[in-house]
Amino acid sequence: MGNRSVLTYFIYILGASLLFFCVATAGSAAADTFVFGKRFGDHTYAGPFNLSKQTDQEAEVKLRSELLGMQDKLQADLVYQDTTFQMPTELVEYNPAATVEQAQSESENSLVATVSEDGLRTLLSQELPMLTISDSEIASIAAGISKKLETGIMPQSVTLTDYLESSQPTTEIATSSVAVNGFTRPMLDVLEELDGFQMKPKTPFSLLTFIDEVQPGLLEEDEQTILASALYSAALQTNFWVEDRTVRRALTEAVQPGFEAAINPNLGLDYVMTNPNDTSYTVHANWKDGSLNVSIEGLPLRYEYEPYVAETNKFKPKTVVQYSEDLLTGQVVVAEPGKDGFEIIVQRRIYEDGALLSTEPVSEDFYPPVSRVEQLPLIAPESSSNNDGQPSDSSGNSGPNDSNNSSGSGSSPIADGTNSNDDNSSSDNNSPDGTNSNGNDSSNNNSQNGSGGTNNSNSNGTNGSNTNKPSQNGGNSNGDSTANPDKKEPVYDKGGQLVE
Repeated sequence: MGNRSVLTYFIYILGASLLFFCVATAGSAAADTFVFGKRFGDHTYAGPFNLSKQTDQEAEVKLRSELLGMQDKLQADLVYQDTTFQMPTELVEYNPAATVEQAQSESENSLVATVSEDGLRTLLSQELPMLTISDSEIASIAAGISKKLETGIMPQSVTLTDYLESSQPTTEIATSSVAVNGFTRPMLDVLEELDGFQMKPKTPFSLLTFIDEVQPGLLEEDEQTILASALYSAALQTNFWVEDRTVRRALTEAVQPGFEAAINPNLGLDYVMTNPNDTSYTVHANWKDGSLNVSIEGLPLRYEYEPYVAETNKFKPKTVVQYSEDLLTGQVVVAEPGKDGFEIIVQRRIYEDGALLSTEPVSEDFYPPVSRVEQLPLIAPESSSNNDGQPSDSSGNSGPNDSNNSSGSGSSPIADGTNSNDDNSSSDNNSPDGTNSNGNDSSNNNSQNGSGGTNNSNSNGTNGSNTNKPSQNGGNSNGDSTANPDKKEPVYDKGGQLVE
């Protein structure tokens, strides 16, 4: 009985102690909260700043100090199409008290930042005077900037077009035209499909792919090149990126030098451009009154782009001379008149509010010259006549039908009977006896008596044919030997044996 009473008293005492401890602890926490405010637990952050185990008062003091240093390093870049500018730090205000008040213990919390709408309106009207921004758009942009700055991480980039309303007016930012008499029906269908085409942000546009989808294999190469050149000329008036562009060896008719973009499906020559902006742009294309017209429409750009031909260098063609046996002495035929070559250097001026900011290089196109080709007659060999009226060479051999006449450019017989050739190629010349004589190759023909084979010339009789028969006087069998009218001429067979 006594032991049970002791146990009961012990339980009463323990319960009373726990109750007193809890009341004391709660009272202390309440007093601490009442006097010092709430205290954050572990892993409590406001932006990048650690507020763990700090009271709200301590946290607010710390944030004021940290944000003061961060304000000097604040960087918020405002991006609009082809321009980027920084927002002044004085337009942004961080609120440490509001940050601590809404902060949750043991969690990651955002900083509370506000952007001055009046200051932002003034800034945008100065930096983007071509836009008309409504009050609702100003409020939306300010809220978007504040949201970016809540993290406390710098630098931040804010795309302004994300907050502009769809009712924002558009404008024609580029135009181009090429004089063309007319197009084929398939080409007119391509222009109809291209008119109103939306160039999406940061997406390449391939003209060759577009044509293949609309009129595969039905367009003439010149028509495709003219359209690509018009698009290229328009793109140079914008901040669009030209990803792929080629020129021909000869400038396409009707295309302005320096602004050609060749299309060749067989060679895979394409024209590719990309819209680098954050909104879509619309391409318009049509053929009207003998002119191909191309334009690009969308939100206005900050800068104006003016491409121009800065320099043109001309290259005269070389003259190539060809020799022909079909031409008479003194006759000259121009087979190809030739064309000048060109180098066209294109640059681009960039303006802001009418003031020139910079000049940048665009392209250097080269069109090689086409050589002039002239055809001249073969050069006639120098010769003299003997007493019989037959032309003879310097060795006394007569040969009106020499089969070793040289043809080609610059070849002529010399005193020892060998051909003198320059480095130019020569053409074959047929002698009357049917023997081909090559200006670059001559053959030796030795008579049986061992006379004269070193001069590379053929031993010819008056009939103009080659002979291997020994002459009656044992020398060269040439047309200048004197015949005895009273003596019968010997007769030989094909093997050269005397038969009579």
